[in-house]
Amino acid sequence: PRARERAVTTRTTRTTRPGRAPRAPRAGLVAAGLVAAPVLVGVGYALLAALGLAGAGASASSGATTARVARVLGERATWAGLGWSLWVAGASTLLATAGAALAALAFRGSTALDRAGRALAALPLPVPHLVAAALGVQLLGQSGVLARVAHAAGLVARPADVPALVYDAWGIGVIATMAWKELPFLAVVAASVLATRGRLLDEAARTLGAGRWDALRLVTWPLLWRGLAPAAVAVFVFVAGNYEVAALLAPSDPLALPLLTAERAVDPDLARRGDAYVLALVALALGGAAVAAHEWARARWGVASG
Repeated sequence: PRARERAVTTRTTRTTRPGRAPRAPRAGLVAAGLVAAPVLVGVGYALLAALGLAGAGASASSGATTARVARVLGERATWAGLGWSLWVAGASTLLATAGAALAALAFRGSTALDRAGRALAALPLPVPHLVAAALGVQLLGQSGVLARVAHAAGLVARPADVPALVYDAWGIGVIATMAWKELPFLAVVAASVLATRGRLLDEAARTLGAGRWDALRLVTWPLLWRGLAPAAVAVFVFVAGNYEVAALLAPSDPLALPLLTAERAVDPDLARRGDAYVLALVALALGGAAVAAHEWARARWGVASG
């Protein structure tokens, strides 16, 4: 037995000796590199196109220039579209996250009613975003279902008297549609968080003397929020860059950032088509800032809990 232990120790030392990374992490890095390669190539090409070295309107003889970047960042349309997209993404994510948390807390038991509630909350999950946008037009438009129901109930003199919820400057139709569409995804995540750890920690807190409200406030809610945070960041970034719903429901002034990017990409003036790459980099910076903010908050949570 001792000889066998020495042999195992020798093999372990050889495979983990200093200067050589274990095989599993190296394989993970290779896989991560393959996944990230298309993104890195796209970002690199966008940078070249933004500097006038690639893409439509590029001129290799003039060399790299930041004139295009300065012009796009100096336009009111860029910041108006970015601000509108941030507002819509933030409001949609907040509503969807709140609804998902409430659904997970209300139906976290194991009864048939709880299972039915979780199933209904996740029901819209497979609906494509384009279909959700079309449903939004049919329901929320001034000639849509809700307007006709309000007219039939005598609430308005005619369907057109209903306040505009589609193509409106505040993006109410986009917010309502995206919140409804993203709530099932967040509800599934929230239910999974509570199912894996929430019940045990809640029971432990109640055993130690915490009341129902204290257990919810001090144990269940922090656990749920930390588990939902990465999914909420993903939803925020996705909504801010979503094209389908904005194309069917968003106003033309201000123009949402994804719509502005698509408009510049097909501009008849070839010199302006490169603006789309600058706008794409702005959207990328927005997504990176959201992820960085989450990582900063998660680090602070770790310090506080430690």
